[in-house]
Amino acid sequence: MLRRLSIRNYALIDAIDWDCREGWTVLTGETGSGKSILLGALGLVLGDRAEGIDPFRQEKCIVEAEFSPSPAARKLLGDWDDGGDCIIRRSIAPGGRSRAYINDEPVKLHTLKSLAPLLVDLHGQQDGQRLHASEGLLHAIDSHSPEAGTLAVEWRRTHTLWSTARKTWEQLATRDGMPEADADYLRFQLEELQEIDFANPQLRNLDARLEQLAHAHDIRHALESVGQVLNSEGADVLTQLRRIEQTLEKVMDLNTDAAQLLERIRSCRIELDDAASESERAADAVELDPAALADAEAERNRINRLLDKHRAVDLDGLARREETMRSQLEEAQGRSAKLEELKQETVRLAGELNRIGTQLQVARTASADALATSILSHLQHLKLPAAQLAFTWSVSEHPEPSGPARVTMAFSANPGQSMQPLTKVASGGERSRVMLALKAALTEHLEVPTLILDEIDAGVSGDVAARMADLIATISKGAQVITISHLPQVAGKADHHFKVYKEEREGRAHTGMASLGPEERVEELAAMLSGEKIGEAARAQARSLMG
Repeated sequence: MLRRLSIRNYALIDAIDWDCREGWTVLTGETGSGKSILLGALGLVLGDRAEGIDPFRQEKCIVEAEFSPSPAARKLLGDWDDGGDCIIRRSIAPGGRSRAYINDEPVKLHTLKSLAPLLVDLHGQQDGQRLHASEGLLHAIDSHSPEAGTLAVEWRRTHTLWSTARKTWEQLATRDGMPEADADYLRFQLEELQEIDFANPQLRNLDARLEQLAHAHDIRHALESVGQVLNSEGADVLTQLRRIEQTLEKVMDLNTDAAQLLERIRSCRIELDDAASESERAADAVELDPAALADAEAERNRINRLLDKHRAVDLDGLARREETMRSQLEEAQGRSAKLEELKQETVRLAGELNRIGTQLQVARTASADALATSILSHLQHLKLPAAQLAFTWSVSEHPEPSGPARVTMAFSANPGQSMQPLTKVASGGERSRVMLALKAALTEHLEVPTLILDEIDAGVSGDVAARMADLIATISKGAQVITISHLPQVAGKADHHFKVYKEEREGRAHTGMASLGPEERVEELAAMLSGEKIGEAARAQARSLMG
């Protein structure tokens, strides 16, 4: 049940703290005082869009509601449930940015929307129209039967899978496939590229390799010349340095400069000796292979031709082109197989949908008949003894997300009158009674702990209003009921009474809320009965309504 509602800076409300109670609570007040604003604020914590926010307010709008959740709600809450009451908070900054929290943990808005039906059944003035539509009626019928509700969930899940598979198959089927001639040419191009070893480092340095092969004689001659100069017999550099070392070795002990010079020359001679050996090895390694040069030139010409052909800048571009072509060919080759796979899956899911739909329609028909019987029993009490009501079905041409068939509510209020759609033959008061009877019938089967009725008694008066009050009082014995009403016959039967009022402060309208004690309730009901001038007769009648 709803235990507390705190509102800050919403529409005409600056601050309201409402401690809600068990049983039946009624909200009254003049038209335009802000009763529906309260429900709009509650709708924010139930996941509604942030409407009604004053764009000129600089303060943040904050709405916080505290609930005692039902077992079904606790199951959905999961880790957000701390075992106690559930506190939902919604804050909306002046710029419109919205944040939502469950027990101080941030959540997304769709989480609140999923949780809302398990916390509150809110019947607004627009919900009567929703219940006249097929989807709203189907929801009511499914709520009246656990079997129908379970099958409806299974239907929606399977319908989503079937729709996705069917849409994917249609998109692939309508997409132009690749002609076989184009596929053959693509295979030929791919084979050309697959002959290239893109991981070969020599291929990456092909230009440098070609330069080496083309100038191999010059390179070998230069390296051999270095070795000859350094290490040839006769006047080679190394021999001269060894002679210098021998000369300095004779005087190194006698002169420090000679010793240091010897060390430097010896170091140079060792380094040059190693350079001579390295030049000989390098000269021997130079490849004098005209065939290798021809192969490298052919490889470079092949690569350049492919770069031009595929408009690639380098080998990486060619590699990416190869990958693209491979994907295109795989898609072309797998298109037929994928089409057949999707077709078979669509057929399988259609069969599954048909099986579930048959069971669902049987369960819904039984639930609708039981729901109609329950509604009619309540309408008897609401002074519609000759009323007839039934749900009529029409099979959909194509499976719809809501089910295999649509439903309408047919109604007749008078003897001898044929049943027609409720919206066509029912007056405003009759529609109000049917909606209340429907709510009463559903409340017996729902786990929702709080039922909120916004002017569900519109269009009725007198004894009918009193009977509607009796029915609401009966409902409140099994659930918390909050009603907004303009009828004293209804308001007088409630367990708790709050007045919503509007006042002007500093040139601006403000909505407030006050809990009414026994005498204050008498005055409010008397005002609802007689207007501004309240007499003792009106007060006496008000007391009798509370009686």
